[in-house]
Amino acid sequence: MRIKIASNSVDKINGIKHAIARCFAIQDAELEVFHQQTDSGVPDQPFDEETYLGALNRVNNLINPEENIDFYVSCEAGIETFLGKYFNVQVVCIYDTNSQKYFFGKSAGWQIPSEDMEIIKKINLDSYLRSCKGITNIKQLLGNDNSREYMVDQATYMALASRNLC
Repeated sequence: MRIKIASNSVDKINGIKHAIARCFAIQDAELEVFHQQTDSGVPDQPFDEETYLGALNRVNNLINPEENIDFYVSCEAGIETFLGKYFNVQVVCIYDTNSQKYFFGKSAGWQIPSEDMEIIKKINLDSYLRSCKGITNIKQLLGNDNSREYMVDQATYMALASRNLC
């Protein structure tokens, strides 16, 4: 199976690879993985629909009909608003070249303090975590079992599961 990922992030690449291997019950060695950074076309700190649009844009910037790729995959981290609360989520977009359809999935989200949103809007979530909360590695916040890789894996698996419905 050949996949192309819109990122050079090791966490994103590993999370995507793991979810695809698990979903199709194959070994990592059976995956041929290509990756490159692509532009999202959305702000550095996307909110709500911008997160989904960023993931879609990244996939569309990867697609090359002359390549023999099974799945084009991207992941965009963003902040979702719900009931006046803010949550950080990972959104994955997959383009399945066989069906020529797009599939989306997202991870579970963790709540961000509402009172700090003005700061986050100015400097982005990553800078906020580092400078205001002293968190330099997401495992400090989420623990070893909920790494960025795990969240990307979860979102990828949800996107792949959506193929069974659409």
